[in-house]
Amino acid sequence: MEPRRRAKILATIGPATRSESAIRDMIAAGADAFRLNASHGEPDAWREEARMVRAVAAEAGRPIAIVFDVCGPKLRLGAHVPSLGFEAGDPARFASEGTAADALPVAWPGFAALVTPRRSEIVIGDGTPRFAVLGVDGDAVEARCLRGGQIGPRKGVFVTFAGTTGRALTEKDLADLDVAAEIGADFVALSFVRSAADVQLLRDELAARGSRARVIAKIEKLEAVENLAEIVAAADGVMVARGDLGVEAGVHEVPLLQKRIIRRATTAGKLVVTATQMLESMLTAAEPTRAEASDVANAVLDGTSALMLSGETAVGEHPVQAVQAMAAIAGRAQEALSYALDIPTVEQDNAEAVLRSAAHLAQQIDAAALVIPTTTGGSVRAAAKCRTPRPIIALARDDVVARQLALEWAVIPGTLPAHSGRIEELIDEAVGVARTIGGLDDGAHVVVTYGQSGRVSGGTDLIVVRQVGAEKPSGFVSDPAQMREA
Repeated sequence: MEPRRRAKILATIGPATRSESAIRDMIAAGADAFRLNASHGEPDAWREEARMVRAVAAEAGRPIAIVFDVCGPKLRLGAHVPSLGFEAGDPARFASEGTAADALPVAWPGFAALVTPRRSEIVIGDGTPRFAVLGVDGDAVEARCLRGGQIGPRKGVFVTFAGTTGRALTEKDLADLDVAAEIGADFVALSFVRSAADVQLLRDELAARGSRARVIAKIEKLEAVENLAEIVAAADGVMVARGDLGVEAGVHEVPLLQKRIIRRATTAGKLVVTATQMLESMLTAAEPTRAEASDVANAVLDGTSALMLSGETAVGEHPVQAVQAMAAIAGRAQEALSYALDIPTVEQDNAEAVLRSAAHLAQQIDAAALVIPTTTGGSVRAAAKCRTPRPIIALARDDVVARQLALEWAVIPGTLPAHSGRIEELIDEAVGVARTIGGLDDGAHVVVTYGQSGRVSGGTDLIVVRQVGAEKPSGFVSDPAQMREA
C-alpha cells in the first residue's frame, strides 16, 4: 500500500475555479474539502459551487467536505475617508460615521465603546498604519500613530482588545447561514471569534436551521488567543487565521501563536486548520518559493490537521498546481514526523483509551491501517488525535459524517450501512470495504475497533486484528472483558 498523505487540503473556490472541471482537477490533485467564502459572491453563486462539489465528489466516489466561511462583524473606514498618510507620532481621531465632524469616520455604530484606552490598538488594512488608543472624548477615540502608513476609503479596521462588537453574527451572517443549511454545509467557520459564547451562538443558530454542520472557530483576535482553552473546548475545530491574527498581534508573533494554537487543538483532539498565504506566490507563479515550502512543511510538523489555500485557488493563475505543490510538500514533510503516540490526554474516557490502545497495537504489528466503523465519528477523531502513522479508514453510517471526517488527520472516509447481523459479519464487511477504499493488499493486517452497542457515541469497546483477504479471523477478540484481560 502506498503511503497516504496525513494532513488534508482545504481549497477555496472562487472565480478561477468555479467550474466542475476545475473542481475535478483539484480533487485529482489532492483537495479533500472546499471552502465557500461568504465574504465574496452571492447566495446563488454559493449554491452553484456546492452543487458542483457534490456532483464531482459523487462522480469521484469520494466524501468531499464543504466548509462555509461566514464573515462575522467586520469594521471598515467610511466610504468617504480621504486617502491620507500617517507617520509615527502623528495624532488621530476616530468616531462612528456622523458623530464627530473632525474625526475619521468608521462604519460601525458606537465605535468609541469598542476600545479599551491605554490597551487597545487600532490597526488599518493589512497592518499599517497602527495607532495606540489614548482615550475617549465623547463619541471620538483619541489615538497616536505607532507605525506609519496609508489609509483610504473602506479599508478594514481592527481593534485589539475590543470591549464588544455586539453579536458575533451580523444580520448578513444570519441570512448566509440560511444558505449554509440549505446546501448542507459540513462545516461552518466563524470569523472574529472572541469567546466560547460566540461559538455557542453559532451552534444554536445552526441547530435552529436543522443543520448538522460542525463549527470551526477562526482564531484571529487577541481575545481569542487569551480565551483559547475555552474556545477549543466549545468548538469542533479551530482555524489559525494568520492574516487577521498577524494584523492584530503583529507578524512577529504569528509563528509561535500558530504552534500554540495547533498544540492546544491537537491535545484536545480537535480539528485544526492552518490558513492564509501558505503559497501566496502561486497567485501568479507556477511554483512556490522555498520559504513557502518550509512554511507548509512546518505546519505539518506542528501537527495541523489540514492546510488551507485561499487566493491561490480562488483567484490564482495556477490553482491545480497549488494543490499539487501543497500535497507534495505535506507528503514529504510527514516522513520526518515522530510518531510517539504521546500526545497528552485531556479528559480521556474509556473509549478513547481503547482507541489509543488500538493505535499502539497497529504500530506494534505494522498494520496497514486502522479500520473504524462509526456512527458519530467520535471514535475516528479519538484515533486521529493519536497522530498515528497508520491510515485511519473510517466507515460512517451516513454521508454527512463521512464528509465531516474528510478533514481529519490521516482519515480515509467511506460509508458502511447500519448492520443488524453478527459482529463477525460486520467486521468481515468492514474489512472488505476498507480493502477497496484504502487500496489494501491481500495478506496485510488491519486493526478494527468497534463499539458493540453500535449506536452509542463513545461506546468503542472492542479491538480486532484481521488479515485482509483471509478466510478466517486472525487474532479475533469478541469479548471486551477478554480484551481487557489480554
